[in-house]
Amino acid sequence: MSHRLCKPRLEAACWGANPALLLVCALFLAALLCLWSGVSQAAGAAGTEANQSCLSCHQKEGMDDGGAKDLGPHQGLACLDCHRGAQHYPHDDLKLAPCQSCHTPHTEATTGDLHAGVTCQACHWAGEGQTPHRLASTQRPQSCRRCHFAGNKVGAPAAVLPAKGALCLVCHTATLSLPDWPSRLALAGFLLGLLASLGFWFSGGGRGPSSQTMHQGHSGGGAGAGVAALFMDGLLQRRLWRLSPGRWLVHALMVLPFVARMLWALLALALSYAQPGGELTQAMLNKNQPATALFFDLTGLLVLAGAGLAIARRVLRGGVKLPGLPGPDWVGMGLLALVVISGFITEAARLALTGTQDGAWAFVGWALKGMFNPGPGLQTAYGYLWYAHAIVFAAFVVYLPLGRMKHILLAPLNLALRAARGQGSAKGEG
Repeated sequence: MSHRLCKPRLEAACWGANPALLLVCALFLAALLCLWSGVSQAAGAAGTEANQSCLSCHQKEGMDDGGAKDLGPHQGLACLDCHRGAQHYPHDDLKLAPCQSCHTPHTEATTGDLHAGVTCQACHWAGEGQTPHRLASTQRPQSCRRCHFAGNKVGAPAAVLPAKGALCLVCHTATLSLPDWPSRLALAGFLLGLLASLGFWFSGGGRGPSSQTMHQGHSGGGAGAGVAALFMDGLLQRRLWRLSPGRWLVHALMVLPFVARMLWALLALALSYAQPGGELTQAMLNKNQPATALFFDLTGLLVLAGAGLAIARRVLRGGVKLPGLPGPDWVGMGLLALVVISGFITEAARLALTGTQDGAWAFVGWALKGMFNPGPGLQTAYGYLWYAHAIVFAAFVVYLPLGRMKHILLAPLNLALRAARGQGSAKGEG
């Protein structure tokens, strides 16, 4: 009975309190708006007052550097936001604040290869007759023609080249896109070749290119065994080491450098989205950064060393093929060597074209850059060298699932599946 009497009273009290509650909320929001407006106006007034102090000199005749002009999106900023140290006179310690102090750096898709060391003003300059203060977004293709023409004075290639696509992540920092036609054709050819190979590879069990010898030694089963086999036997090639340490070394020199480069590229790509302005991100994206340049040149040389060692072993063994192992794929190794060599040549052309003094740690390209004379001829030729490297890599990607080298892709999957199914015995495990 008491509950029935209290409920109407409680509802009446709530209804009676609602107008007051709404009034309190409205006053609270109004106070917040006034406070925010006051802070904004105070900041604007402070900026205007600081600007007036600067414009007392810089707006005078003969000092035409942007005073009292339309500054575009920077119109509402105080002069000191960009011109640090300008509050002191004379302006001996005047420094221009970096654009990245307010703006997020571009990703690899926008900056690309040669734009990593270019100032923001070079691309975001609004055009002829404008002062450096008025910067603008440059998403129009004609904006690129300010620098990209034969005979330019800034060391830019004459051709406007696309950003590196997803397939380039195997070797380079790149983007998750396919902006160039060699990459699009290569991906289509690779998928068709891979589909054609999968049926034969898995349907025949031990009769496929991955031999019975390479498949022995699994015990147990399950996902854990499959992952372990994928890492130990697919990536580190434990079974190949037991069969032939020399053949294992050739395989490791030709495969593991690409794995390391791809991991580097994927980490740099992730960091470029998570922390685009971070020091580590910019260092991993900058080809001329000492650690980055040294890493990529060393890994490229290791691949060439693997190809050379494979040829030397073949010559010394007199063409004798080890039982249970596929023969060498000379076409695949030749294409792979051409990819690395053309990459070094393109890198040397880049260093000569830009005239940078910061690329000495890319020691192979630095040693080869003397082959090129910087100037209009190289500015035109660089685009052809870039596309030649891309086409050679595209040819290798298309050939990979068709030649003997396809075991690099399919053997690890086959070994992992067999281990997950518990096929094979524990013989030979150490």
